[in-house]
Amino acid sequence: MSLILNEENPISSLIAAADKGDLGAQVQVAFELVKGQSTGRDFARAAHYYQLAACQGSAIAQHNLATMSLNGQGVQQNTKMAIHWFERAAAQNDADAQFNLALIYEQGGDDTDMSQALAWYERASENGSARAQFDLAAIYHHGRGCNKDIDRAIFWYRKAAAQGVKRAEQALHSLGDMI
Repeated sequence: MSLILNEENPISSLIAAADKGDLGAQVQVAFELVKGQSTGRDFARAAHYYQLAACQGSAIAQHNLATMSLNGQGVQQNTKMAIHWFERAAAQNDADAQFNLALIYEQGGDDTDMSQALAWYERASENGSARAQFDLAAIYHHGRGCNKDIDRAIFWYRKAAAQGVKRAEQALHSLGDMI
């Protein structure tokens, strides 16, 4: 589905700006194309605009393009390309990109790399990702890919619990006699 550019289409001026290289417009057009409410969904065109913005350094575009690459939305599914764009966003302290890299390295099948996963969980946790804090706590709690470290597990469970992660509260409760 393609967009029809006319005066009745309020997004047409945004597309014109995006096509002229306006970073904000590229991200917004891509978002609208994914959402599909005012434009009709077009993942391939969304990926195109995210690619343009990602190449200009937009962390949100890099993150969203990585997600599309990981899931094969609008582009061919490509984990290596997803890692590339997640790393670019992660370098800008995008905690969600850091968390996604941790998941990729932890759940990578034949390419599982727990030392990489642990490093990305640490970075995402330090940047405030409650999901990463919980997962990192569980890794230390159970000693998955590292030495079991209850003190570090409790530290990260508390951080996650403070952000409302119920499973972290439950884990802390189960560790109650060790706290």
